[in-house]
Parts: sequence; C-alpha cells; structure tokens
Amino acid sequence: MAHIFFWAAAGVCALTVFIHIFLGGTKWVRPYLAVEMEPGLKWLGYLMWHLGTVSTLFLMAGFAAAALDGSRTDYAMIATAGAASFVAVASWTAVKSGVPPQRFPVIFMFSVVTALGVAGLAA
Repeated sequence: MAHIFFWAAAGVCALTVFIHIFLGGTKWVRPYLAVEMEPGLKWLGYLMWHLGTVSTLFLMAGFAAAALDGSRTDYAMIATAGAASFVAVASWTAVKSGVPPQRFPVIFMFSVVTALGVAGLAA
C-alpha cells in the first residue's frame, strides 16, 4: 500500500517541476531576468531557481525509488524530510516578508508531498 502514496508523492513532484519550469519560467524567470540589477544578484537568483528544480527532481526520484523497491523506505524518509523542510522555509519566508502564504505555491505543493510521504511511511 505504501507504494501508492510514494507514487503519488513522486507524481506531485513531477507536476511541481512541470509547473515550475513552464508556468514559472514564463511568469517569473523572464521578467526577473529583464530587471536591471547587479549581475551577481541576478544570476544568483537564477541559480536558485534551477536548484529548486533539481531538488524537486531528486525528491521525485527518492519517492519513485521507494515505490519501486519497498525495502528502500529510507529514500522516502529523506524525500519526505526534504519536502517538509521546503514547507518550513517557505512558511518562514512568507511570515518574514509579510507576503500571504497563499502567494507561495510551494507551501501547498510540498505540504501535499509531505503528507503523502508520511502516509506512505506509516502504511
């Protein structure tokens, strides 16, 4: 039964990457790169964007590996902890910046991933 939750978590991660690249790239990256700012800061932000993509792909791989091999729940534990840490950092950032949490889609998406990971680990 746990593999169903792990596959679902991997699927939400895949959906997140798809939205991040295609919708986020159009709505966030292009306008961001068009802004005049110090080049080091601009390209650091761009690097962080790509690190978010790669990190989410690694979470997806961890859940998929756990779904394929039921003895590898350690991968799902690490992926679940990663997703939960994304929720924590995004929530802290929302509070610190005064931006409403619903403006941070990462909070919703990774809360779902975290819940699915926990459900899989508990099954």
